[in-house]
Amino acid sequence: MNFGSLLITCKNLSPKHRTIVSLWLAALVFLLMPSFTIEVRILSAWSAGVLCFVVLAWFMMFDATPGKTRYRAQRQEADHLAVFLLVVCVAFSSLFAIAVVLAKHKDSFTLSVGLSIMAIFSSWVLMHTMFALHYAAFYYRSNDFSLEGEAMGGLEFSHVELPCYLDFLYFTFTLGMTSQTSDTQITSSFMRRLALGHTIMSFFFYSVVIALMVSIVSGLL
Repeated sequence: MNFGSLLITCKNLSPKHRTIVSLWLAALVFLLMPSFTIEVRILSAWSAGVLCFVVLAWFMMFDATPGKTRYRAQRQEADHLAVFLLVVCVAFSSLFAIAVVLAKHKDSFTLSVGLSIMAIFSSWVLMHTMFALHYAAFYYRSNDFSLEGEAMGGLEFSHVELPCYLDFLYFTFTLGMTSQTSDTQITSSFMRRLALGHTIMSFFFYSVVIALMVSIVSGLL
């Protein structure tokens, strides 16, 4: 397989196969660190697996046209709610693993802080990436039907008739970081409920991160 074929294969990976590849990489990282403690190995494996998943997802999303976005959202991403829920729950669980590493490895402060920052960043990007994929899935799935009185799609992007994945990434990260929607309007009750869940999860994520940062700063004093 040449490099061009490999790129095409990576772009066309389904959510299931992206998860499998990421799990294999996480397992490999875990096995290659036998001299470290179990907490460090788990957190390192988590960060590697998450970054692999995010890179593969963004690689698929980055140059997707509106047509490709609609095709993938309707046929690939929409039927993997279980993967979405599992990944988001594990992302929150990783924050508690970070707390354990910080508590047990005060003698190797640089390692624990560096590993914690990487895990926090990867979990943060993963959470919003998963929401972007599912906003796209529900947007294009709801274009096949609509509730009475509600606009099809559930989101209205400014000056965009058919949004691509980058539009959903823009909406997701804007909502997750600022708790507001900028120039994108939410036009359906279902999308409002999904956005409400997204903002609540973001709030709790940031609250835990702030607590961890306070712990790190107190360790430096």
